[in-house]
Amino acid sequence: MFHKLWHPLNPVMGGVLLSIFMVALFWHYYLQAISPPDDLFKIEKIAFQAENNAEKQLRILPDDWRDSSPDISKGWYFATLSRIDQNKYDLWAIYLPVVQMNARIFVNNELIGRIGDLEKKIQYSDSFSRVAPRPYYFPIPTVLLDHNKNELKIQVMSAAAGNGLLGKIYLGEAERLHTVYDKRKSILVTSVGTITAGMLAIAILMTVLWALRRQDSVYGWYALTLYIWSLHNFFKMGISLPISQHAQNIISALALGWFIVFMVKAVHHYLKQKFVVRETAMLIAACIGSFMIVFAKNLPWSELTTHQIWSTYVITLAAYVLLDFSMKYLARSDLHSPFIIMAGFSILIFGTHDWLLIMQFIPRGMGRLLHFSAPIAVATFGVLLLEQFASVLRKAESHNLVLEHRVAEKHKELETNYQRMREMENKQLLIDERERFMKEIHDGVGGHLISMLSMVRSGQQDTELIVKSIDATLSDLRMMIYSFSPHENDIPSLLGELRTRLEPQLENSGLQLHWQVEALPEIPNFGSHKALQVLRIVQEAVTNIIRHADAKNISIKAYTSPKNESNLVMIEICDDGRGFSEQQKHGNGMDNMQYRAKEIEAEMDISSTEKGTCIILRF
Repeated sequence: MFHKLWHPLNPVMGGVLLSIFMVALFWHYYLQAISPPDDLFKIEKIAFQAENNAEKQLRILPDDWRDSSPDISKGWYFATLSRIDQNKYDLWAIYLPVVQMNARIFVNNELIGRIGDLEKKIQYSDSFSRVAPRPYYFPIPTVLLDHNKNELKIQVMSAAAGNGLLGKIYLGEAERLHTVYDKRKSILVTSVGTITAGMLAIAILMTVLWALRRQDSVYGWYALTLYIWSLHNFFKMGISLPISQHAQNIISALALGWFIVFMVKAVHHYLKQKFVVRETAMLIAACIGSFMIVFAKNLPWSELTTHQIWSTYVITLAAYVLLDFSMKYLARSDLHSPFIIMAGFSILIFGTHDWLLIMQFIPRGMGRLLHFSAPIAVATFGVLLLEQFASVLRKAESHNLVLEHRVAEKHKELETNYQRMREMENKQLLIDERERFMKEIHDGVGGHLISMLSMVRSGQQDTELIVKSIDATLSDLRMMIYSFSPHENDIPSLLGELRTRLEPQLENSGLQLHWQVEALPEIPNFGSHKALQVLRIVQEAVTNIIRHADAKNISIKAYTSPKNESNLVMIEICDDGRGFSEQQKHGNGMDNMQYRAKEIEAEMDISSTEKGTCIILRF
């Protein structure tokens, strides 16, 4: 595996070479951007006098006190400037690219600018955590300059002994120096704000994606990584905050380390790896290191040593995650973007530069560079996560399409099955209706025809009896036809059709008909069978009244009556005849009516007194 890792044609090696090329290209343009033009007047040698020491020493700029004055925290820089043509420019200025101390700048004993506050010691309280060599620019009024001789004095104070740093000093035309100052400031200060704003925007986007898909925790860990990195950069932007400088430095140092810790977690989750022991050890070490940073002043060694230990742990952790990712890159086919390796090695290279700076292996004047790796690293990993999210959406859409297709197929199958069931039901209904129709013909019309056939065969010539039998046959036939009418669910219409047939019969019998049929709601699923039974019950009741009641009036009512919060259809057939006894109540005619009522799931009550009889049908 390791010989594959460093093969020149390997994509991992390609990513490493690409990252080296990108870093070299960045370094070239970075140096061009922050380096002043060579033709500017610059002070490279200057005298230094420590406080409470009358002796002056010649220093070569940049002057790093870690090397030249490890035991000194205060002093003065002196430089003599001769033969300056104060009329050459409308305005002169002094430009300081690197100052890592509180300072006051004097020209010919006149204060022209200050950096921090020498009395309060608030500007640089801990340089190990935040080395931010931001430039400074101060205009010099022309009236302060002398043609023959001018004296530049800089009073300086470092927060800790041996912690001071002063770079080269440039003097010249105010407008030109301001352009150089703006260029360096935009690279070292403004760019940090821009990069931080971009990281926060991507962090918010990843937070939204994590909120939408909580099961993909990689989005949450990556968002947390960006928030911590943005917090670290925030303290490099020189913004005034309502917390002490010492607290800011501690938070900045902690944020740098925990950024790497959360990055390891994010990479593990992206690769879908679970290393419980590794991650537990990593978190324990990070907690111990954080404790050391917070209480660095109370430890038996220097604060610088504490930061060096912390930064060494951080860079080792970054190297581990990059190596682990590279190994997985070779073994897995789903990791194919060379920009992943490039982004990782860019972070490692810039982080190594900052580690060498803290370990005092390289000068501090160039400042830290880790934040410059953010655009490539953040963009690369962000694009990978967005592609992963888009892939999930595409899979979901694909699954939805498959599901919709399957649902459509099942729906079509259900429609087909439902159609078959409907056809089977219709066939069964037709069979049932045929059977019922045949039964009705057999029991009704058939019975009458057999009766007439028997009378004819027996030689009976009773014309009136045969006419009555024919009339009953026709009545049954009409009733069956009525039950199959389009109004089989409309009780008033069925009763109305029955009325047209009953009225002549009632008039011939001397009965007065009282008709009170209200509008009734259609009864669902009533059907022709139930309609026929209702008509036969009414017809049977009317026939009994004509034959046996000796009545003068007959009333037929139909209405709805609420009972138990449901509507009941009520049909009443009443007369004012002589009534009948309890024994007669259970005759064949009455039993036949009760049978028909039960068949249609209806209730029938019969009440009879000497003043008349009333039959009530409820359904």
